Amino acid sequence: MVNNSDDLTDEYVLSAQLISDGEPCRCVTTHSGGSGKKSLELLCGSQGGIISKFILPDHDNNSNDDSKKGGEELEIQPGGANTRHPHQITAILSSSCLNNVPTVSSIYVTGCKDGKIRIMDGNTHELKKVLEGHSNAVTSLSWVSPQNAQSARPWLVSGSWDGTAKIWDVFQTDYNNSSSCIGTLSGHENTVSVAGLPPESDSIRKVVTVTAGIAEGNSIRGHTVRIWTLSHNNDGASNDITSKIAAQVSNDHSGPMRDVCYDEDTHCIYTCSNDGTVKIRSAEDGKCIETLTYPGYDQPMLLSVCVVGDSTTKAVVVGAEDGNVAIFNVSQQNQGQAQVIGHPGCVWNVTPMGCTGDFVSSCHDGHIRLFTRRASLAASAEVLKAFNESVTEAKAARSTGPSAEEIAKLPRWEMNALTQGRSEGQVQVFQKDGKAIAAQWSASSRTWIEVGEVTGTNANAGMLNGKQYDHILPIEVDVPGGGVQKLQIGYNNGENPFVTAQQFIDEHMLDQNYLAQIADYIRQRAGESGPTIGMGGGSAAATSGGGRGPSYASEPVVSMDITPTYDYLPMKGFKTFETGIDTKGLSKVIQKIREFNDSVSSNQLSAGEAGESLDSLANTLSITNRYHSSTISLAELAPLHTMICRWDATRAFPAIDLARIAVLHPDAAKGDRCAYWEDILGGALDICLGLGDAATKEVAVPMLTMRLIANCYKGGPGSAGAAGILVDKILDCAEACVTSDNKNVRLSVATAILNTSSYMHASTTTVSSSVAMRVVDVVGVIAGCGKYETEAIVRSLVALGTVLLLPGGCGAEVKMLAKERSVGSMVERVAAGHGEMACAVSKEIMSVLSS
Repeated sequence: MVNNSDDLTDEYVLSAQLISDGEPCRCVTTHSGGSGKKSLELLCGSQGGIISKFILPDHDNNSNDDSKKGGEELEIQPGGANTRHPHQITAILSSSCLNNVPTVSSIYVTGCKDGKIRIMDGNTHELKKVLEGHSNAVTSLSWVSPQNAQSARPWLVSGSWDGTAKIWDVFQTDYNNSSSCIGTLSGHENTVSVAGLPPESDSIRKVVTVTAGIAEGNSIRGHTVRIWTLSHNNDGASNDITSKIAAQVSNDHSGPMRDVCYDEDTHCIYTCSNDGTVKIRSAEDGKCIETLTYPGYDQPMLLSVCVVGDSTTKAVVVGAEDGNVAIFNVSQQNQGQAQVIGHPGCVWNVTPMGCTGDFVSSCHDGHIRLFTRRASLAASAEVLKAFNESVTEAKAARSTGPSAEEIAKLPRWEMNALTQGRSEGQVQVFQKDGKAIAAQWSASSRTWIEVGEVTGTNANAGMLNGKQYDHILPIEVDVPGGGVQKLQIGYNNGENPFVTAQQFIDEHMLDQNYLAQIADYIRQRAGESGPTIGMGGGSAAATSGGGRGPSYASEPVVSMDITPTYDYLPMKGFKTFETGIDTKGLSKVIQKIREFNDSVSSNQLSAGEAGESLDSLANTLSITNRYHSSTISLAELAPLHTMICRWDATRAFPAIDLARIAVLHPDAAKGDRCAYWEDILGGALDICLGLGDAATKEVAVPMLTMRLIANCYKGGPGSAGAAGILVDKILDCAEACVTSDNKNVRLSVATAILNTSSYMHASTTTVSSSVAMRVVDVVGVIAGCGKYETEAIVRSLVALGTVLLLPGGCGAEVKMLAKERSVGSMVERVAAGHGEMACAVSKEIMSVLSS
């Protein structure tokens, strides 16, 4: 351990702040690759499914030489584009901490919301194997070490939202072996977090699991700590293990447990909870030895816990949902004192920096931050200033009063007689003399009584669906079929959280089992009670009256362990076609373009366009792990415009293929290029529609046009906006190609329709029922023609179910029209011949139609 007591400060300070792919950082691990360098790597998993690698040069060096500070190297997706996860990465763990075990290779593993665990090569960062077995998100990972490290392999233990922990033998010489799972620890209460414990003997290993609990009436109970013993079966018939519960403790936290870790020095287990406490437990029986309480009056949800330092500097570090890190110094010299470090957003994860005594935080603002007590590693004054300003700005954004634009949308005070209150004491916000004021309804006099100006000191207050709430709280609903549904719940002080939660469940058709969990979330974020209008001074009344709603782009969002009623509907996110995004594939496309360019008689590309511009574009597109920082100029994109808008169908198809790839680059598809992509996509659609009846016989142009459509929705705001503008022409083209004789064209049509439906559902503008019904019509042709393969059928059915769930009156009208056309019987008929997933989607569609 690196520890120079002369260099240590009393409190932790920022050492470095690093930004990855810009998506919220959900987890981080320290890692030592095979490069032989002294440098330490940090591997970060993001909400966008991206792994980022940071190389930290000489982090263990105590030199005061400022020239050695900084210099961190960042690489996005170090293993290549195919290592991107389809959902957010919720756990990551390196084998580097097993450096005393000679039987292990250099790997790291990730847990994902798709329920899968991925084994990555620790040197090349390439994907080695995918472990399947969990039925819901994998959110916790730990190693389970053997007593004899010379002859036995460590195991991996994983915890999931599915209520199980699984044991895996991942250090196999043959990664094609599908029997990596050697045991399942079942019987848990919802979400499971895990930590490996020291082995009991050569034949018995141990692990601890903790759970979130289950709903019992109006509370969450059953959150339990379990200590398990694990031993190999002796029958020789299998590699499976036998598991037994050695000890368990229930309900000593007053809320769900969110994380657990083990510290070897103290031989203790540490658990953190939604109740704002950390409990230090015996590793033998799990019983609480000491409770650490988050400082202050309001205790936030504690999402992550780790232990750092040695016996003289021992500290417990927690990451909190309210955007803070708390450090409890539990060493003998200074026991129990807590330091709080603010962050610009929710802190999802904290983890030790190896054995240095430092730690890393993962924040919702897209940064990971290193904290240290070593003065020589403190960040520069400039970096510290930027960090403190970002924290201040984030807090101000959540506490400032309403903007002029928001005030302008409020009903005018002079017209308050036209706004009737619904009940005694109801609070309404009006605009008066350019300010927002709170007023209270008097049922006896049937008038509004002015209370005071809204100052915005209530960070959560705002309007939702035209109604003023004391608290508007964000909730993310994970869709097992892919994607995240972002919702908001409104709550007023004094209301019953369980009544509010039940109304929310009914409105969004969520699983009834999560009533108590949502109510618990409301209580944590809003408090057991809030200021009541008329019971205090003017400031209290104004606070209760409202304020500026939170900034949802930067507001920390707690992902609730909620499974919606529908597993596959509506579609969230987009399917893409990414083949050919490599040097070899792009070279073939460029070669074909140059061949056609030599044969055209007019609108020929210039030598510079056909040469340098296309080469530069292809080079940028091939380096996918630099998409976050590389740019594409309009000059590089100009040749695509010429070829697609001016060449005929026999020569334009390679350009459409290149556009399909280019649109996935975030800079190429950025918001200010909507007009460009409207021309490109419109030109491709014109070429495809120009085929007439031949569209069902041709392959290249219909297939590539449909794939360009699908990718446009995913690419960026510019290309997605263009697709939204051209939705009618997109549906024209889909109708022209829908009965194609080619299976690749058919899959492309189904995917384009699927992404179109997803875009409609996510759109902030009203979708007309006539446009939505055209999607229903295309799916009807797909179902009736008898040509489509299973995957294309499933995508088409999900598209149908998605438009049936369009918000507002549009969805209701589409549902009514679909019933009149007996769409339900069609769906059941076509699903019956296409496997379990098609039948599952069919059942959900029937449920939607019957609601």
